[in-house]
Amino acid sequence: MATKNRIVTLMNYLREHSDESHPVSTAEIREAMDRAGCPVTTSTLRSDIESLRASGYRIRINEQSGMPTTYSWLSREWTFPELQILTDAVSSARFLTVKKSRELMDRLACMAGPAVREKLEPRILVSEHVKAPNSHILANVQIIDDAIRSDRKITFRYMQYDANKCPVPRHEGTPEERYLISPYAMVWNSDWYYLAGYSEKRNKVITFRIDRMDRVRQVRQRRAAEPKDFSVQDYADKIFRMYDGKIQEVVLRCRNHLMDQVIDRFGPDVTIRKSGREYFEIVVTVAVSATFYSWLFQFTGEMVVISPGHVKDAYADMLEEALDDALT
Repeated sequence: MATKNRIVTLMNYLREHSDESHPVSTAEIREAMDRAGCPVTTSTLRSDIESLRASGYRIRINEQSGMPTTYSWLSREWTFPELQILTDAVSSARFLTVKKSRELMDRLACMAGPAVREKLEPRILVSEHVKAPNSHILANVQIIDDAIRSDRKITFRYMQYDANKCPVPRHEGTPEERYLISPYAMVWNSDWYYLAGYSEKRNKVITFRIDRMDRVRQVRQRRAAEPKDFSVQDYADKIFRMYDGKIQEVVLRCRNHLMDQVIDRFGPDVTIRKSGREYFEIVVTVAVSATFYSWLFQFTGEMVVISPGHVKDAYADMLEEALDDALT
């Protein structure tokens, strides 16, 4: 057991303190091993290094005449670009609290060698003011995942802010009005984490922001079976930006220079047809709602609804109402 502990301590030290650009000497290793309560002789150290190399770990031994022998840990599970992407994802994830984001980024940094750790900083910075205040989100994720795997329903309160910026339960959060949902999947969209699940009360699949779910509990009731035509990917695609609304096929006419925005929003498989020299038309399936109209509004004059007529009329009514409100 003592030998195993010594080798694990040695491995952890090499992994954390050395890499190709930062070799560590025999003296440095022995000093660190003494501090850890696992003293080694020079010969024991060399034998343990060879044991690690024989087990498949890449450790460079740097030997030069007249110079101290040094060692470099080269076995890395993650490359710098991979760790940078993960760090940026953690930094930008608004469903994580500031404290949890920092904890996770510190743990990612521990997986890098000294040279990479010096460069590993979040390049996507999100204001602390828009980070989630709910520190229970990871616990919520665990409960939801367990319920999905156990084929059970969950119950929870769903929070919203009142006029005083205080979080309060929607529907007052009374016991009989706690949400009872059959969880199907969790989806990450626009830096928020959502739950997609079936509500028997509303007789359809709906979504919830997981950071706004409170007092999440798994219950003994079995989940309702997923609808035969239900697909998580299709559902996420159709529920436009994760907001509720009637699912409809809509035809939009767009100026040619909006192709990037269209593909960013609907993906490269969106149906496109030319409409003259300056325009193209797209056929998309979206959840028609105020959120859809708000997205459309930013391209006023350059993206318009062609059909169906009632969607076009509803958009016009919303614009007229907004204009009336602005002038009063």
